[in-house]
Amino acid sequence: MGRFNKEEFGNRIREARKAKGYTLENLANAINRGFSAVAKYERGEVLPDAETISLICDELGISEYELFDSTEKINNIDNSKNPFGVKTLYLYYRAYFPTSKKFGKGKFKLKIIEKSNCCKVDFVDYKTDKIYMSGHILADGNIAVFVLENYKPNSPRLEVTEIILNIANGMDRLMVGTLYCTNGKYVPSIRKCIVSKIDLEYTEEIEKQLEISESDKQHLIDENVLYVELENKDDFEE
Repeated sequence: MGRFNKEEFGNRIREARKAKGYTLENLANAINRGFSAVAKYERGEVLPDAETISLICDELGISEYELFDSTEKINNIDNSKNPFGVKTLYLYYRAYFPTSKKFGKGKFKLKIIEKSNCCKVDFVDYKTDKIYMSGHILADGNIAVFVLENYKPNSPRLEVTEIILNIANGMDRLMVGTLYCTNGKYVPSIRKCIVSKIDLEYTEEIEKQLEISESDKQHLIDENVLYVELENKDDFEE
């Protein structure tokens, strides 16, 4: 078993801090620790406790294992896999509400947490900020895919949701996509969704765009496959 190297561990903290653009004082203030204590962490003179390591990683946007494993390069935040350039997106779709047992206007937030090795995302209630699901984003220049799940030992049921979003036509206007999920009886469903970088009112015009078109339905009849139109040709602008 290899011997733990505190100096190397400290060097990784320093590298991550500089990549974030923080001074020693910035980091010390952010995690509520003394300047001299953080300096000792970086010199390898003192090993921080588990709580402090977690605070450092959250503040610098890295994962804990990156401080222990030198094989993972710590990237500058500018190289994040978040293609949107914002930390919050707004999601609109026809949602099912178990309490009323009806479909209605569903408006939620997608909160993005940038890490050096991945881009995490939380599916959040618009009004209360309650986190319903968490996951990650994969993206290229054409689509962004959000993979979300709610698994916890005490969850009433497992929910897994995937959002596939068209970003090929730009991200500063409305982005149209599909949302794949299950209902309370685990029946799969596919719905259109709209995502915006701006907090918009859920208007009748937005709801109109969320309807499945006649051409979408015709594909289902002809090919037994539902192809949802995602061209963003008729974007609604506030």
